[in-house]
Amino acid sequence: MTIVDRYLFFLFLRTFLICFLSFAGLYIVVHMFSNLDELVSIAERDGWPTLLYEFYFPRIAEMFDKTAGIITLVAAIFSVSLLQRRREMTAIEAAGITKARILRPVFLTALVIIGLTIANRELLIPQVKHRLVRTPRTWDDEGQMSFSVQEDTETGVVLRGEQLFLADRRISEAEVQIPEGLGARSSRIHASWAIVEPANKIHPAGLWMHVVSNPELFLDLPSLQNQDGQTIVFTPSDQTWLKEGECFVRGQFDVDQIAYGNKLANYLTTRDMMAELRKPRKWFGHGQQINLHSRLLQPVMDLTLLMLGLPLVIGGIERNVFVSAGMVFWIVVAVQATTVVCQTMGASTLIQPAALAAWIPVGVFLPLAVVAMRRLKS
Repeated sequence: MTIVDRYLFFLFLRTFLICFLSFAGLYIVVHMFSNLDELVSIAERDGWPTLLYEFYFPRIAEMFDKTAGIITLVAAIFSVSLLQRRREMTAIEAAGITKARILRPVFLTALVIIGLTIANRELLIPQVKHRLVRTPRTWDDEGQMSFSVQEDTETGVVLRGEQLFLADRRISEAEVQIPEGLGARSSRIHASWAIVEPANKIHPAGLWMHVVSNPELFLDLPSLQNQDGQTIVFTPSDQTWLKEGECFVRGQFDVDQIAYGNKLANYLTTRDMMAELRKPRKWFGHGQQINLHSRLLQPVMDLTLLMLGLPLVIGGIERNVFVSAGMVFWIVVAVQATTVVCQTMGASTLIQPAALAAWIPVGVFLPLAVVAMRRLKS
């Protein structure tokens, strides 16, 4: 790495850190004053260091994921504009060094930042997703949440309830509607409460129902199976791990998904998003397909944004820094507006298949970015 490379690298990195930390600090200050009462009550119990770490650290990670591409462009353009304004670019070019060679540390550092955003998106954010979906008012909410109807499409089991308690995955006044043709005297099972259980060596994933209010309808029967021989309802008559007045109903029910819906789905890893899309669930539709493909293409879009912006700044006219900032603004507006319009059209089925909506912005702006980069070779 030459002296020029180190100089431009540290100039770009310093500008990036200043922009990101300023933006993150402004967000924290505004958010804290907007939710001061709730945050003070949390801090009195847990302490301010714990609050800042557990509440704001995940949000800063999310902010880095959403803004790293734009801030990279801003930092790159400001760094190059300063080089031009100080006539340093002219002096370097006079030594026979091309613009593309001068900007090589900027692109290499940008690639490292894009790699960090991928790691942040796949490794860090999924670990703190439960904190991201909570607000200061619901930070200590351990589950007194209203319950909506849920259906497991694999077994046909429909679940209703009164309240969901996240702390112990408990559903009060749980009522399960089982498919017809299982040989039960009733298609509905009502219990005072039920626990959503993951699969283990004893039973599959499902609902452990306690204090069943209508045990005479089916609990004296053996476990109920469907036509495929799959046990749907486990009863204490032939399952020794069940006590009197209990039963177990097979079903794939995700407590977090029930509580937070699509909010939580946006923070899954790419592998988990792919796995969820394979499941025929109601809440995974066109929007989730677009989100998955947009995530896969996000590194390409971030690099495309940089390739579009830098050649416009490096021209025959040495522009003011604020003029360069205005150019950044309009480039970002054009890219984001196109992305939002395409995703909206894809979610409303105006673009078929829906995943194509994530590819259209890349198809539009990537060729333009490649053409714009040719200016750096001159």
